[in-house]
Amino acid sequence: MAAEKPFLDRPVKGWTCDLGGPNDPPKGQLFANGEPPNHVDKTYLELHFATLWGRGVLMWLGLPLMLFALWMLPLVLDTDLSALLIGAGGVASCVWITALGLRSDVAPPRDEPIRFNRKRRKVYVYRFHYCWWNPFSRTRWGVRPVSFDWDDLRAESWGQIGIAAGGIAGAWGVDIAVVEPGTNHVIDRFRLAGSNTDGINLWAI
Repeated sequence: MAAEKPFLDRPVKGWTCDLGGPNDPPKGQLFANGEPPNHVDKTYLELHFATLWGRGVLMWLGLPLMLFALWMLPLVLDTDLSALLIGAGGVASCVWITALGLRSDVAPPRDEPIRFNRKRRKVYVYRFHYCWWNPFSRTRWGVRPVSFDWDDLRAESWGQIGIAAGGIAGAWGVDIAVVEPGTNHVIDRFRLAGSNTDGINLWAI
């Protein structure tokens, strides 16, 4: 269901149209497309979603920094104050960046599923949280599931076009906005799919 103007007070960036409401019947024929669901039955539908597409890149980028930290280590043992400060700062920065890259590479789960429970009329989103300034924390990193009421969800289709190294590049997708009950005021938002076709079809299902 398209509209000339967004229904919500804070539309998604690159908004193109609003999709049908959470209780509107789907229009047209539903078809299998994109990533298959993790689980489907009469109780719930669980969709696969991952924010990390490739592993190992950040980890290998951190290796030269660790070698650089080892190269600067003799400066920490230097008696000259300025050399000591430069060496200690350099080593600490290299260790922090390496730890952040390593944890960002291995800590995120392979799947951060979105579960639609039909009987409870709830949607569960399994979000992974980062803490860029403290890569050593045990509590600030990890999956924290959140739940939303089905009636408070609104789907938006979006598209963005930008300039890339090879020319003009575009991205499209469908986001789900969470609104305050009985209003169009957005209080949260999560990604449903990184493709308009996949997202529109999943929302209809």
